[in-house]
Amino acid sequence: MPADYTTPRFDVKVERNVVYTTASGYWTEAPAGVAPPLGLILRCGSPKQLEVDMDIYLPEGDASSGRPLLLMMHGGSFYLGNKNEKGQSEWCRYFASLGYVAASINYRLGFHLNRNDFRNAELRALEDADAALDYLLSARKDLRIDPERVFAAGTSSGAITAMALAYRPGADHRICAVANLWGAVHDLSVLERADVPIISFQSVQDPVVPYVEGYPMAKFSLFTRGISGYMYGTRSIHEKALALGIRSEHHPYPEARHRLHMDKSGQLTPRFYEVRDAMAAFF
Repeated sequence: MPADYTTPRFDVKVERNVVYTTASGYWTEAPAGVAPPLGLILRCGSPKQLEVDMDIYLPEGDASSGRPLLLMMHGGSFYLGNKNEKGQSEWCRYFASLGYVAASINYRLGFHLNRNDFRNAELRALEDADAALDYLLSARKDLRIDPERVFAAGTSSGAITAMALAYRPGADHRICAVANLWGAVHDLSVLERADVPIISFQSVQDPVVPYVEGYPMAKFSLFTRGISGYMYGTRSIHEKALALGIRSEHHPYPEARHRLHMDKSGQLTPRFYEVRDAMAAFF
């Protein structure tokens, strides 16, 4: 039976640690959910040449000649995280069971404590996401990817990267829709560059990324305003998208948490499944 892309039908095969680019940076993965010691941040060191990799999730037994592609990016403030995080890997596994090719990517992490290098970290992540997309689409015949059905998604800093990827100027490959999971943008005018549908999820009391607008990590705003700069959260993005005539769906949640899909022990919450199913329906 052919895929309808909303019903799990396939077993999933995972191709792990596929190197998709080499680039200069600090590191490509670090344990998630553990704040790095300040001394480590201050000793970020010099960049070095890195291999950047991804895990590719494939639907086994799928005979389709044109599979949709989902590119998934983890969070971690451009400093922590990795492609194996449970949320990202389980989302990718689910979308592959629907008939997608789904890729969870590592990207370059780390920055010195100044705004220029933080912005460079954002740009490095975007460059890597673009390189991952190029790699996957260059292999589209082998992976049977339909280049006209490409989707991007991410959590937190991964969502910032997914939004930047979807709305980057002069893009060679168009993103069909983007899932913004508690992410933000620095400038709402970027939405004027393209007509890419957006589905967003965030707590109205998010303590890390502003829900409407402001500086990230509000309780440390005197510190973060000098590093990350002002940002606009999912509510502002949704309102701007609607004003521009862009299809947008917004899911606000009441709990005062940033990562809605996982609890403090690293287990998936009911929100994980709500987000998963809403993304599949929207795409």
